[in-house]
Amino acid sequence: MRLSVHKFDLAASGRKNVKVGKTLINGVLSELGTILAQPDFFAEPAVGLNARNTVIEIDGAGRVTERAHSPSDRFRWTIPAEFHLHTDVVPPEGSMLHRLLAGSFRGDPDAAQKIDLIGEILASAAFGQATRLPQPKAFVFLGEKANNGKSTIAGLLRCLLPEGAVSAVPLSAFEDEKRVVGLAGKAANVADELSANAIGGEAFKSAVTGNVMQGRDVFQSVLTFVPQALHLFTTNVLPRFSGGLDRGLQRRLVVVGFDRSIPTDEVIPDILDRIRRDELDLLLGFAIAGMQRLMRNKSYTIPPSSVGALNTWLQLDPVQAWFSEEVVHLGDEPFDGWSRTSDLFKAFKMWAIDNGHSERFLPPVNTFSQRLRAMPGVRIKHLGRGNVAAGIGLRKSGDAPIAQVTHGDAP
Repeated sequence: MRLSVHKFDLAASGRKNVKVGKTLINGVLSELGTILAQPDFFAEPAVGLNARNTVIEIDGAGRVTERAHSPSDRFRWTIPAEFHLHTDVVPPEGSMLHRLLAGSFRGDPDAAQKIDLIGEILASAAFGQATRLPQPKAFVFLGEKANNGKSTIAGLLRCLLPEGAVSAVPLSAFEDEKRVVGLAGKAANVADELSANAIGGEAFKSAVTGNVMQGRDVFQSVLTFVPQALHLFTTNVLPRFSGGLDRGLQRRLVVVGFDRSIPTDEVIPDILDRIRRDELDLLLGFAIAGMQRLMRNKSYTIPPSSVGALNTWLQLDPVQAWFSEEVVHLGDEPFDGWSRTSDLFKAFKMWAIDNGHSERFLPPVNTFSQRLRAMPGVRIKHLGRGNVAAGIGLRKSGDAPIAQVTHGDAP
């Protein structure tokens, strides 16, 4: 573009010649950008995947079709792989991709579902559907043992997507306007840092669900953008919640356990490089199969172990743990009336301290009341004697505790 402006050097312009220098070139390009700008150009791209040789579309029944490229598609990225209708969508035994997937989950009762989910994660990022599904999700790869494969599996996103399509913005930076701008225009965000407090923030919710966000690059104006990235975080330990997590966000989280420590003789140090070099078309086919399932089911495959892992994680939230262990649902109002929220807070605080939670990390009474209002089966009523929590009471000896509820289900 700069060389194009150079052509006007010494060109006739009215009564004097034009001397083209750096200042003039910068000014021309700046004005050209203003004149030609279409800020919403990528706002409504075609629903499909832009492969090197074709555009791939999948209908609601999971049927795959190919068509020619078109400028009106407005894709940001080209997946650097080719696809044909006969391309394998199941990694064949002996391939590097099969060895990675099978080896990472070998022995897991729900290994097949975990592998299906990995394909769907790749698909939702590659097809730009991460924030457009009915129930958008953020994924946490948990591996407490060494050599568990979680970082390698997460690296498949960087194999499939082109350079520049994947960011690495840590969760703790989502509230930082100078760093969160790194999510703009990305297909996926993969980071190895996890913060429980940041998960409870509004910025995380906006990023996962595709709500409008704002950021500012260094020395630049504020940028308003709609995030589209799929979010994946890897961790060795699930952090403890201190402020709690509302049920809407609980539905957005999926924990994938990497429970196997891969033996040294099975480790292939350069397996991602080999997949990128030799099996990229196979990786694309694996993602296509994942997109077929997403279109048919309208949701991700959630392995049973992921439900259990999320429940266990939520127990690190003292309010959630107290509610599950110490509260029961009541159909009728007790003789002495519904419990006041202030009395329930006192009971919660005593229970939390007895169970090893630090008092300085417990939520204040106002936050506790808000959390209580969001719990299943609870109705907060304003009475003359104060706010009361209708529908629940403290568990007495012999009462069964409330079962843990996740993914939007209610008792």
